[in-house]
Amino acid sequence: MDKSFEFISVIKACVLIYLGYTGPPFTWCNQRAVQARVWKRLDRSMVNDKWLEAMPQTTIEHLSSVGSDHNPLLLEMVRKNESHIKYFKFLHCWVDNDSFMETVQKCWDREVTGKPMWQLHQKMKRLTSTLSNWSKREYGDIYAKVKEFEEVIRKAEKELLTNNTEAFKQ
Repeated sequence: MDKSFEFISVIKACVLIYLGYTGPPFTWCNQRAVQARVWKRLDRSMVNDKWLEAMPQTTIEHLSSVGSDHNPLLLEMVRKNESHIKYFKFLHCWVDNDSFMETVQKCWDREVTGKPMWQLHQKMKRLTSTLSNWSKREYGDIYAKVKEFEEVIRKAEKELLTNNTEAFKQ
C-alpha cells in the first residue's frame, strides 16, 4: 500500500481538519544560493472537531526562519487580548553589562518593612520593574527590535519567492 495513501486514510479515519496558516507559504529551505535554493511546505496542522469545539479560535502562523532551515510554527489556541498581563523576562545578556550588578544591588538594598515573605515579594516586584526600565535605557525596546528584524526577514523571503519563482519549482 502506498505510504501517502495510508497517511490520507488515517487523516480521513480520524476526521482531521486542516487549520490553514498565516505567514510565509513555505516552512523549510535548503539554505543554498538563489539558483539552487529549494523551498518546501513540510508542516501542516490538523485537528479534530472536538478540538475546534473546545478552541475555535486556534490559529497557526508560520514565523520567519532565523538561524535554521525550518520556519518555526506558532500555535495560538486563543486570540491575544490586547490588555494582557506583561510578564517579566530575565535576559541572560544583562549579566554581562557593567552596570547590571550595581543596578540590582541598589534596588535590593532599599528598605522594605513587613514580614520576611512580604519583604521578598516587594523587593522582587520592585526589582522586575527596575530591571525592565534599566533594560529599555541600556538596550532600547529589544522586543520591538526583534519584531522589526522578523518583518525584514519576512519581506526578504517574500521578495525572494516573488522574484525567483522559477528557481523553486522543483
